Amino acid sequence: MRIPHLAGIDEFVRWEEQQEDRYEFAQGEISLLPGAMPRHEIVLLNVLFALRAGLGATHVYGSGLKLRMEQSIRYPDVLVSFDPRDHLDVPHLRFPTLLVEVLSKSTSATDRGAKADEYRTIETLREYVLIDSRKRWAQTIRRAGEDWIVSLPITGGSVRFESVGLSMTCDEIYAGAER
Repeated sequence: MRIPHLAGIDEFVRWEEQQEDRYEFAQGEISLLPGAMPRHEIVLLNVLFALRAGLGATHVYGSGLKLRMEQSIRYPDVLVSFDPRDHLDVPHLRFPTLLVEVLSKSTSATDRGAKADEYRTIETLREYVLIDSRKRWAQTIRRAGEDWIVSLPITGGSVRFESVGLSMTCDEIYAGAER
């Protein structure tokens, strides 16, 4: 498929609605989202279900929902929003408190680079958590006033989702993904 050159986000949203596959739009560039591997989906669902159980179904969203920013549209693996402007009738969310990306070989560089930079521009975002699907490894990036604090990588123990007051052990995160 030939990917068109589109003038902006609104044009991209209209174009993507007509596509069978999912695409992201960042800084004027369109990229096809790769399919997920089983380990990625297991880790994603473990995190998603734990957050939903702790926070409620109306605040926690999975990877099928768009996140709209100033210059881009992304599909984060997990998005938590308590902002009333993010309600059930909007086509994309804009005001997350917490974002989680589950890293894979094909997404790791973007999740740790361009997406991290874009996500830090979101005024309401308090925390961005990266969790590797291939090995026990997680890292948190938290807002501290105008600054962002990047944690040392976690390879055991618990991952604290400080912005929402919940924790998960690495055993819970990777349950079923390490066979």
